[in-house]
Amino acid sequence: MSRIAVAQIAIRVGDVASNVAQARDLIAEAGRQGAELVILPECFTTGLAANVADLAEPIPGPTSDTLAQAAAGADCWVVAGMVERGHEAIHNASVVIRPSGEIAATYRKCYLYVGEDQVFARGGRACVVDLGFAVAGITICYDYVFPEYIRELALRGSQLLVHSTAWVDTDDCQRWHYPAAQAYRAQLQVRALENGIFAASANNFGPYDAAGQLRCVGQSCIIAPWGEYLAQLGEGSGVAVADCDFARAADWAATVAPYMRDFKNVPRPV
Repeated sequence: MSRIAVAQIAIRVGDVASNVAQARDLIAEAGRQGAELVILPECFTTGLAANVADLAEPIPGPTSDTLAQAAAGADCWVVAGMVERGHEAIHNASVVIRPSGEIAATYRKCYLYVGEDQVFARGGRACVVDLGFAVAGITICYDYVFPEYIRELALRGSQLLVHSTAWVDTDDCQRWHYPAAQAYRAQLQVRALENGIFAASANNFGPYDAAGQLRCVGQSCIIAPWGEYLAQLGEGSGVAVADCDFARAADWAATVAPYMRDFKNVPRPV
């Protein structure tokens, strides 16, 4: 049995110091509750500020150093979304930090949503990390819309889908009667069910850009392979913690949902 946490941040657009301080407090709280892994949202340090490129930081850098100290203080893994300044480009990235405070991996978002490619360079490599208690596929927001990509992470051994996001509602979404909060969770639930894996998603809450046109819906959650919500948040900031028994996924697959076995072993139509 392993305990994981999703940390939801009421983001202040462009206020890196405030957002990082909030994240540090949430990591500490998750650590007090015994979490072995804490997941933070997408680009939580900055939101989609107008000067987001100017706020980008190298990894390692000031923010990842602070998060590393928080991870070591709480004795847990931390996965955190931030804007990374690389040698030649700006990336929407997630940094994966060990309980020791060492950086284990940096994942750069592969699937960029509408307009993101005007700011960020596209990542070109999937990221699977062995956390010791489970193998995690690291994703950011729009990545999880593509079932083939998540299936590939599962085929590479992922038992846990780690999903940092800034899932938003907009005026256009409302004109289409798109239920942003429900759709966000529904897609995560489907990815868990169809791959027989746990899924944990950390979302921001509140305005994601200075104009307030992008409004993060919160609703961070942790979902079991059989679709059960193990922990969830609504609005505002906070931490949701769940005990995940990764051994049970095999029992679920054997008794009810042998999707992965059948996908690999049964010939597919041509």
